[in-house]
Amino acid sequence: MYNILLALSLILILCILYALFGHILLTLFLSLLSKSSIKKEEDYLPEVCFMIAAFNEEAFMAKKLRNTLGLDYPKDLIKIVVVSDGSTDQTDEIVRGFENEGIELVRVEGRVGKTEARNQAIKERTEDIIIFSDATAIYEKDAVRKLVRNFADETIGMVSGKLSYFDQTSSHMGRATKLYWSYEQLIKKSQSRLRTLTGAVGCINAFRRELYYHLPANVIEDFTFPIMVVAQGKRVIFEPEAIAYERTTQNSSQEFKMRLRVIRGGMTGFRFALPKLILAKQWSAIIQLFSHKVMRWLMPIFLILLFLVTLLGAFAETHSILFKTLFILQTIAYGLGLLGIYFPKNKIMGFANYFLIMNSASLSALIKTFSEELEATWDTNIY
Repeated sequence: MYNILLALSLILILCILYALFGHILLTLFLSLLSKSSIKKEEDYLPEVCFMIAAFNEEAFMAKKLRNTLGLDYPKDLIKIVVVSDGSTDQTDEIVRGFENEGIELVRVEGRVGKTEARNQAIKERTEDIIIFSDATAIYEKDAVRKLVRNFADETIGMVSGKLSYFDQTSSHMGRATKLYWSYEQLIKKSQSRLRTLTGAVGCINAFRRELYYHLPANVIEDFTFPIMVVAQGKRVIFEPEAIAYERTTQNSSQEFKMRLRVIRGGMTGFRFALPKLILAKQWSAIIQLFSHKVMRWLMPIFLILLFLVTLLGAFAETHSILFKTLFILQTIAYGLGLLGIYFPKNKIMGFANYFLIMNSASLSALIKTFSEELEATWDTNIY
């Protein structure tokens, strides 16, 4: 009994450690061995459609449009389009106020969701490069140039920019989000050297129009569409010098809801896109997806099983200090995570709370993905 419980504990601990650290260490190591390069041309200036998705964004739209109009890119080569997904506030009126400056409003009726709204809007575009942005994202002045210079390389199909946050140290959510995105962007840099990203930054990414794939309305496009680009034989890379800024979520409830929606959309997108990758024989991308995403989605299962195994070991093997220690450490960690709700200014409790939120969202997403249909729409208060 003891040996079985010990073996199970070790396997589960290894799975958890791999999900947390193994993938990033493996990717970093392999990226050092990679010889892939990117041909960048600073004077490469294709026609660009800058597409902003919006639902009830009256609080941010004017600032977003002024920021976009101020971007350093030839005015005759960039078309700014706002796709309003059935907005019911003053979003559309604000956009119409900028029509004299060349900004186009595309209104999609019926609240179809961000992915489907873009599906409909993109049919009419003729520009070479499409940039997807959100109404709340503020770009550095040179962000568009930094994105499109990579398309001078014919092997590049999609480019993800870098996301930073305005308020990344003002709350425990901000601090935890900063740490999480530093981790994610280190992975993106390494994956970019290996030719394959397993997801783009949703508020700042660019792609060749001819590669666009009409996606199901209920998938997360910044996760699913890069997979479809890879399935078409093109590279998806990370451009760390193309920077956009966003606000962080303000509390645990907002973060949980946002993470749940993103993870569920990712799982749905994975089920949709995996057969395409298999048909395209993109084995490297498939391995990356399982290593990076699937293992992380499964981590709450590993955590629950480890807790139960060590609990059983602590009571069944009363002489075992190991199982008692593991059980106590887990109990303390989860306790700190729960206390982080009430003491958010405490850094340790705050980070523990963020870890708990991420894995609770993953567990809930796993259950919901296989039990109910995912809504296509999004809430501007949490995303």
